[in-house]
Amino acid sequence: MSLRLTSSALALMAFAMPAFADVTPEEVWQTWVDYYKSTGYTVTEGGHDLAGETLTLKDVKFANESDGDKVEFTVPQITLQSTGDGKVRTTYAESFPVSISGKNADDEAFSTDLTVSLPGNSTVTSGAKGDLVNEMSLPELTVTVDKLQSGDKTQDLNVKFTATNSTGTAHTVAGAEGKYDYKMKSEKATIAISGEPDGPGKGDLNLNFAMDALDMDFTGLGMDAIAGAQADLGAALEKGLSLAGTFKSGKTAFDFNVDKPADAETQTEAETVKGTGTIDAFDLTFKMSKDGLVYQGNGDKTAAQLTANSLPFPVTYGINSSSFDFQMPVAKSDADQPFKFAYSLNGLTLGDEIWNLFDPTKQLSRDPANLDIDITGKGKVVANLFDEKALTGETDADGDETAAAQPFEPSEVTINQLALSAVGAKVSATGTLKPAGDGGIETPVGSLNARYEGVNGLIDNLGKMGLIPDDQMAGVRMMLAMFARPADGNDVLTTDLEFKEDGSVFANGQQVK
Repeated sequence: MSLRLTSSALALMAFAMPAFADVTPEEVWQTWVDYYKSTGYTVTEGGHDLAGETLTLKDVKFANESDGDKVEFTVPQITLQSTGDGKVRTTYAESFPVSISGKNADDEAFSTDLTVSLPGNSTVTSGAKGDLVNEMSLPELTVTVDKLQSGDKTQDLNVKFTATNSTGTAHTVAGAEGKYDYKMKSEKATIAISGEPDGPGKGDLNLNFAMDALDMDFTGLGMDAIAGAQADLGAALEKGLSLAGTFKSGKTAFDFNVDKPADAETQTEAETVKGTGTIDAFDLTFKMSKDGLVYQGNGDKTAAQLTANSLPFPVTYGINSSSFDFQMPVAKSDADQPFKFAYSLNGLTLGDEIWNLFDPTKQLSRDPANLDIDITGKGKVVANLFDEKALTGETDADGDETAAAQPFEPSEVTINQLALSAVGAKVSATGTLKPAGDGGIETPVGSLNARYEGVNGLIDNLGKMGLIPDDQMAGVRMMLAMFARPADGNDVLTTDLEFKEDGSVFANGQQVK
């Protein structure tokens, strides 16, 4: 199933659909129709009745088909009414069905039937033609999965999404470039999943999510190119399409329960697995344009626990904070373009029950662990990253498929920070590497500088635990001495690695390759 197709359809139906404004309900409706058509949808009216300042539409069908995937939903009634102050109020039928169908990754036909409920919904539109603001109110939004079918199998799975007290605005500017700003806040959102996903009698699943204070923000530029994005995203980006969005949530809690019956055929016993967890807050950011692709996220304090019949104790862990930052060029170019990958994990802790499995005498430090990765660089995009043909190998006359060329060739990789602290030791590294001559980054030229703190103490503790036998301790220390040398401070070592043009490698001035 096309993710782009499905997500766009859900956005259209779930949030009262983006509304545009003008002087009369008729003009508002026509603007809507034009907008949906520009995004690849067809709109068919079952009835159209204008009485005074009120336009009533019956059985309005929206359909979108791309690459064999299809989305259809029919709204029984849409009412547009002038408010008397230059605005138009729109209400939708309180519920309507949605159908999604296509083929999955295994080329099997699938279909999904949904029901969307919007009781008490209202959208008030103001502004002038070509520059419109829409204020949306959704006391409750519910999306229920009625049927999931893949091939000839129907899954016994109940899925329900609910958002309460949602309000938002949509600001649309028409024109050659086209702009769309969308903001939505919800007091609370829940997701409930239950059923027997593996088939009758093969196990029950119950999964629940609850999120407080949801805040969503989306901006689209060059929206006149959005219709072609489903078929050729790269071309749409080149035409000026630019998308950006953020998703924020306050405290999030989840719990799940899986009951598996005993299986005589596999000789497995019945088992119950339960889990709970909380995240104080998190946020996600997404950007996409011809200049590149960006994914960023941050998570606050996290705690989780897992129990199972087969485990002698609960498995628990906690994280103080985490973040990631991925930035990548997407458009083909002969010039170098920047990229970035960063990841941070701060304050990872494990329950004492886990530690006691391998360190019952507490030889190792149980202080929170930290990981920090920050890598930047430059490289050439030799094939558009959204061009499926360029990324797929060709088939020769004999029917054999050849591997596609690597779409991205790094020309410089800089390790700004690579740091890990755990079990009483700290390791950090920095450096820059470039390809040697015409070779790839696999044969680099450059240098890496590393610093180690507490490594000798860690080796001693591993020896006390029996993880390093006494007769191997000298060999371990000798190997460490080959690549690291003492530095200022207690139990501090450093390594300077140099990679030469001829492929040789030097560690602290001594050739090791």
